[in-house]
Amino acid sequence: MTTPTPNRKKTETGTAGVAETPVGVASTTSSATAHVSEDTGSDLKAKAKAEAAKIADQARAAADARVEDVKGEATQRIDDTAANIRSAGREFGPESYQAQAADYLADNLIEAADRIRAQDLDSIARDATDFARRNPAVVLGGAALLGFAAARLLKASENGGRA
Repeated sequence: MTTPTPNRKKTETGTAGVAETPVGVASTTSSATAHVSEDTGSDLKAKAKAEAAKIADQARAAADARVEDVKGEATQRIDDTAANIRSAGREFGPESYQAQAADYLADNLIEAADRIRAQDLDSIARDATDFARRNPAVVLGGAALLGFAAARLLKASENGGRA
């Protein structure tokens, strides 16, 4: 006569061939949980990437809108400056050399403003970089002039407006 051992139960084999013991059930559950966790991790990763792309697109759109606003303000100021130059030239007489020079300068400023209106930020930056590479002396000279002007303004502000 055989006596059953107290800690052993008669088991049946499941469909996967794993005995349905507490260890077998835990192993099966653990593997199923890992599979679900991998799927959830992949889903979360994909959702995070999509959300990051959406936020990046929104930031780019906001930056583009701000650039367009600044471009509009800058080109309006250029147009106003061109009109002021043209008006100043007319003070010397409508057919004078100064009026012709002022008209030429004003026309070039208006043309520059139109080009700025037509371009996006990337092409403006690319054009500025290309210009600096072709004309380093002009860029360095302009930077030096701006530096001297800034120093003069700072010195004048320290002296209470006396330069």
